[in-house]
Order: sequence, then structure tokens, then C-alpha cells
Amino acid sequence: MNESNRTVIVLLAALWIVLMAVVIFAAWAADAETVERLEDFVQYLGDHRDNASRLILTLGALVLIVLALLLIIVELAPEEAAREIRVEQAGATTIVPAEPLRLRLEEALTAMPQVTTARARVFSHDKGIAMKLYLTVTPGANVAMVTQEASRVAVDTLQAELGLPVSAPPTVRITFAPPKVEPVASSLTQPPEPEPPPPPAAGPQTPPPSGPVAPPGSLPPSPTADEAAPGPEAPPTGESASEDQTQQH
Repeated sequence: MNESNRTVIVLLAALWIVLMAVVIFAAWAADAETVERLEDFVQYLGDHRDNASRLILTLGALVLIVLALLLIIVELAPEEAAREIRVEQAGATTIVPAEPLRLRLEEALTAMPQVTTARARVFSHDKGIAMKLYLTVTPGANVAMVTQEASRVAVDTLQAELGLPVSAPPTVRITFAPPKVEPVASSLTQPPEPEPPPPPAAGPQTPPPSGPVAPPGSLPPSPTADEAAPGPEAPPTGESASEDQTQQH
């Protein structure tokens, strides 16, 4: 059922509720002059002025009001999404899950520029697939271009990519919303300074050696000529003692 038929049904049901409320009010509160002006209905009210007749009329009107309210609720309630879609092509009936199709359409529609969010509804219609698209676009978007592009993307996704027949062009409903604002880094904001590394743990220290310290990687100094020359050899102990005794004699 399209939107215009649904609107007409809701308006008629609301008008019927108002009419029944007027009937109840007239049955209980209308005076004699008002009753005389309502012609046939007034004649009925004039013949049934007792409480029992008024009660029956009130109950009947309340029942009609409840039925009208139920009709409005049914028409305005969100439609349940189809779980499976039956498609007839090439003499065969194909049953396709509706959820993957819906997600694929929403992914393709969200990739369009100037479209912030997209919601799709798919259902079987006239041996093919019908679609209803609900798009949220930025305020500066061209509605006509977005509608045409969304219809083209949806039809191409089902026919060209998935090979499924489309029964009719999709119905596109457009709503406006501000674009998503991404946080901008301020020029005054400075990155935090890195913390200095902790000092090394104190261990046992070795006292430095006395005297000049050779730089690391240098060779030890070579000995001088005096240090390298051999000194006089000391005579053996026995020979020196015999020489001393000979000199004494």
C-alpha cells in the first residue's frame, strides 16, 4: 500500500472517531432545540431519550472508535521486514534471503558522496524485487541528483552484480542532517614532552689507578734503552766467599 492510500485511510478513521464522539456527546448533553435541528438522527434521539437507549448508543459508538483506532495503529505501524524474497525468472522460483540484499544495498548507498546514512528495505513485488530507500544527506546536497544516483546504484547492484530482477524503480525518501564534524587539532596544543629516562642504578665503584691512565685502545709503552740493557751478573755465592778467604791469607 502506497503512502497516499495510507494517509486517506488514517484521515477517514480519525474523522470517524470524531463523528462518534459527537454522537456520544449529543446523546447525553444535547438539549431539545439541538435535537430538533438534526433531522432524522434527531428524531431517533428524540424517541430514545431514556438512559438505556443512550447507553446502547454509547457502547456502539465506543466499539466503532476502538476499531478506527486499531485501523490507524495498523496503518502507521512500521512494516515488518521480509526475511525471504521470492523471485520468478526463467520459469523458476528463486528464494533469496532479504538481509544480505539489504546490507549490500546500504553499503553501496553509503559510499555515495553527500550521503551520511542509508537504510534500505527490499520485498517481493510482481515476480521481482521492489525497494524503498531512506537516505540522509547533507544540507547542501542536490536532491534530484542524489535521488537519481541512488536509484541507479540500487538497480545496478541487484541487476548487474547479483543478477536479480527489479520489478520497479525504488522509492527514495530523503532527509537532511548536518555533515559529520571531525575534530580538528588546535595549533596551540603541544604534544607532551617525553619523560627523561630513569638514572642508572648505583653499583660498586672501582678506584681509579694512580699515575697517568692510558686512553682506551692504546698499546702499553715500550721499555727504554736503560731498562732493556742487561746489568752485571752477580757471582755465585760460593765463589765470592772463597775469594774473600784467599785475600785474607
